Amino acid sequence: MPTVIHSTLRAFSRTIFEAVGTPPNIALVVANSLVDANLAGHDSHGVLRLPGYCGSLRDGDIVPDARAALIRRDRATAIVDGALGWGQPAMQLATDTTVELAREHGLGATVVRRCYHVGRVAPYVETVARAGMIGLAMSNAGPGVAPFGGRQRVLGTNPFAWSMPIGGRSDPLTFDIATAAIAEGKLRVARANGRPVDPTMLVDRDGKPTSDPNDFFAGGAILPFGGHKGNGISILAQMLGRSLAGMDTTGFDGPRGANGPIVLAIDPTCFTTAEEFATEVAAQAMQICSSRPADGVEEVLLPGEIERRTVHHRLDHGIPIPDTTWSELDELARSLGVEMIEGGIEVEA
Repeated sequence: MPTVIHSTLRAFSRTIFEAVGTPPNIALVVANSLVDANLAGHDSHGVLRLPGYCGSLRDGDIVPDARAALIRRDRATAIVDGALGWGQPAMQLATDTTVELAREHGLGATVVRRCYHVGRVAPYVETVARAGMIGLAMSNAGPGVAPFGGRQRVLGTNPFAWSMPIGGRSDPLTFDIATAAIAEGKLRVARANGRPVDPTMLVDRDGKPTSDPNDFFAGGAILPFGGHKGNGISILAQMLGRSLAGMDTTGFDGPRGANGPIVLAIDPTCFTTAEEFATEVAAQAMQICSSRPADGVEEVLLPGEIERRTVHHRLDHGIPIPDTTWSELDELARSLGVEMIEGGIEVEA
């Protein structure tokens, strides 16, 4: 399995996006989104997505040089038009706008219309948290999840995330999940690595539990996480994405790969001081982490802690790329006349 340092992977990804007609500044934003996901250990949202992104562009689902624009700002709310372009720049604009709204009104909420896949959601809510606020975000996505009690793809994997400042450290406290039992991209990773998945997460096209990720791509469906509980959160993201952002991601009327995200910000200084809030969050975090671990568990971790540690490790040791993904990237690079990454170092799987 080759491994690549993040800066090399960023440059390669940016070159790929530029080769398909993306302006350099936008290409950098999208490339950083993918590689940052790899750094955090979420390879499902990393460079594995490059062939699919470029395939969607070839199919006419993305306008590579489109620029997102703020089309409405009313009191504490705003609407961003993604102009059918890459989702990451549109979501970045929405996040920055939401922070401005919350600074002015104490609360802010922005929806994004007509945008492609926004990538991993955590970085957006972390931007809000680094501005001293509480960030929340969710989005609908293309159909891949059966509702609780069903077997047909109706819901998306519909991510949900939050982040907030925490005293004593620079990185915010962050939680980012798919409301499905497993993200669709993680099934891609499992397939690329030839690994099974938990059969409680997936059903085949006949509605029977399966551990083979290939069954999903043959018409199966992912199940909601936590049964009816995750189902309810997923439906919230689905409803808001369709009703507020106006994005039909069911695959019947909307563009493939579309997202309908909403990002919200709460200024804690409307209720307390910034220092008191961060200190209280840190105190509660300490109480959680110092609690007795269950048998067989070394330590109780906060949300996002595994990602923090993975970032530090991969910054030092590089990002591993599965052989299947490496071959797909090589094929993509050849098709675009882009030089493939050289110097991949073999490491143990």
